[in-house]
Amino acid sequence: MTRVGGFGLALAVLFGVSYVVGTTIGPSQDGDRSGGTDGHEISAAAGGAAGGGADGMLDALRPGGLAISEGGYTFDPDELTWPAGRSRAYTFRIIGPDGRPLTAYTRAHEADLHLIVVRRDLTGYQHLHPTRDAAGTWSVPLRLAAPGVYRVFADFVPAVSGGGDHASDTPDGAPASVTLGADVTVGGNLAPTALPAPSTTATVAGGYTVTMSGEADRREGSELAFVVARNGRPVTDLEEYLGALGHLVVLREGDLAYLHAHPHTRTRPRTATATATATATATATATASAGPAGAAATSAAAGDGDEDGDSALSFATRFPSAGSYRLFLDFRHAGQVRTAEFTLTVAEGGGVSTPGPVGTRPPQHTH
Repeated sequence: MTRVGGFGLALAVLFGVSYVVGTTIGPSQDGDRSGGTDGHEISAAAGGAAGGGADGMLDALRPGGLAISEGGYTFDPDELTWPAGRSRAYTFRIIGPDGRPLTAYTRAHEADLHLIVVRRDLTGYQHLHPTRDAAGTWSVPLRLAAPGVYRVFADFVPAVSGGGDHASDTPDGAPASVTLGADVTVGGNLAPTALPAPSTTATVAGGYTVTMSGEADRREGSELAFVVARNGRPVTDLEEYLGALGHLVVLREGDLAYLHAHPHTRTRPRTATATATATATATATATASAGPAGAAATSAAAGDGDEDGDSALSFATRFPSAGSYRLFLDFRHAGQVRTAEFTLTVAEGGGVSTPGPVGTRPPQHTH
């Protein structure tokens, strides 16, 4: 065989292999764009895509926390490894579009920045509020109990003037948040935990139970409600935490996409049309402030609860894809912040919605 003939045969084999691989793998079916978020998935369902136009619609549907850098902002942690079981200061900066540490923030939910930490198997959840020095470096005590890879989310609203990418692009006209994510690794023997078994009730330390109801639909905005009870009696005097009577963090299993949406309605959850199966774990963790930089350090002063005695909390969000999600509901009662943990499975097609409560409070903010 001549050299030219051999070369031609090699090309034919190469193109044949490429064709087989391409047709086998195929294009990605996930419409999510990797990266951070403008953080307001609900805006499209509410009738106004963030930023306007087709690009704004895509931004509105995208979850956050998938990238360390997005929209000109970069999460810059000082360390990427961490000791197991020992508390020390976790320090980082948010680098702005000008390449310098960001020092101007718009306060959201009573804090300039919220730090969410969770292991990649969705255990070990913490909601922290670090402090910032004049140079733009943030610091917060952090203890990671078990080995593994943890995701750290920085959720903040930059103080942007004018019509920039993150200026006033939420449905209610408020500045939009940015959610960035970075991993930190704790060395040791990893013992991963499977997603807990289904249940619509979470048991929380201190005699509390939290019941979830409503429905989740990846095609449109979803409303979820939670009823907090203690020793079998509804709790009607929840105290304000971060400017509301509840705070909800939603993470997608697998990539830990971070859902962040503002409430868009004051109606109770719909129960007539079923589109998903909601499940909850029977486990929960209590989280309390460990000092000025702790989980409850920037929460509002205790309120007197809802005047109408309604014990349900209502939240609105938008699920970008089918799959399993982990929900972390923070609430404060008797001076202590506690967390109820749920798993919710969003189906591609129909499903069964959970029973709705008799009434619900106005929607609280959702992450």
